[in-house]
Amino acid sequence: MDKFIQGCMRIKDMTAAQVRELIETNLQNGINVFDHADIYGGGECEIAFGKALKEDSRLREKIIIQTKGGIVKDLSCHRYDNSANYLVDCVLKSIKRLGVEKVDRFLIHRPDALFNPEETAKAFDKLQREGLVDEFGVSNFSGSQIALLQSGCKQKLKFNQVRVSVYHCPMIEYGMNYNRFNDSGVNRDGGTLDYCRMNSVQIQCYSPYKGAKKSYLGDIRYPKLNKALKELAFKYEVTPNAIAAAWLLKHPAGFAVVNGTTKPERVTEIAKAKDITLTRNEWYELYHSMGRKLP
Repeated sequence: MDKFIQGCMRIKDMTAAQVRELIETNLQNGINVFDHADIYGGGECEIAFGKALKEDSRLREKIIIQTKGGIVKDLSCHRYDNSANYLVDCVLKSIKRLGVEKVDRFLIHRPDALFNPEETAKAFDKLQREGLVDEFGVSNFSGSQIALLQSGCKQKLKFNQVRVSVYHCPMIEYGMNYNRFNDSGVNRDGGTLDYCRMNSVQIQCYSPYKGAKKSYLGDIRYPKLNKALKELAFKYEVTPNAIAAAWLLKHPAGFAVVNGTTKPERVTEIAKAKDITLTRNEWYELYHSMGRKLP
């Protein structure tokens, strides 16, 4: 089960040598999954990654390439499209930009209000039959939406990429505030956390260090959170980022943390979280540091 995934949303302006260094640093730290999407950099991120692979073809066999599709951004109308033809076209274009023969994983980026599970399943069937995709998943889907899609396709949906962090964790809050007249008791999760745990769907946590607009790390608006992160970072001799990642890895759901950094040295520092096991008390201290209260 993955613990870390390298996000590739910000690599479009990097040189092939810089991307190779990023890939190699991740591999040195036991991280071999690289997350893309057709809309990242308008496709330029996949092109940049592909150039790095072309310069060192040996890297391809060492890594897992994951990409996403289903968000349409054009001048006519911003929309979602989970139709079979559109999704197949997304994968074909990503494969071309990446310069590879296939992608290892394909995730539907956002749920389309007009999607039909049997129709979407046709895309999965074609992509698998033609050897273009090995594994499938979704992103930003609720548990019931995953169940609906799963009802129409024979391929096991193995991944759900969702925003989760010590700052933003409504799916965790709701579980401890069920049946309460408080804001945390509002079911914004739709049972997604429990569904994924019961059906072996790994949750990939994106934006693990993001606050309201920028990173919450060092942000003066969150003094208690940053104080707690710094104290634990000192105790475990790591950076606050690593503690924030360790908070996610502590959860028994088996989360994977999607790192968006493009700095190799930060990859190495954050990866140290794999060797940290926060105590229950430390985990709850971080949870409380955002002002959350338990019933």
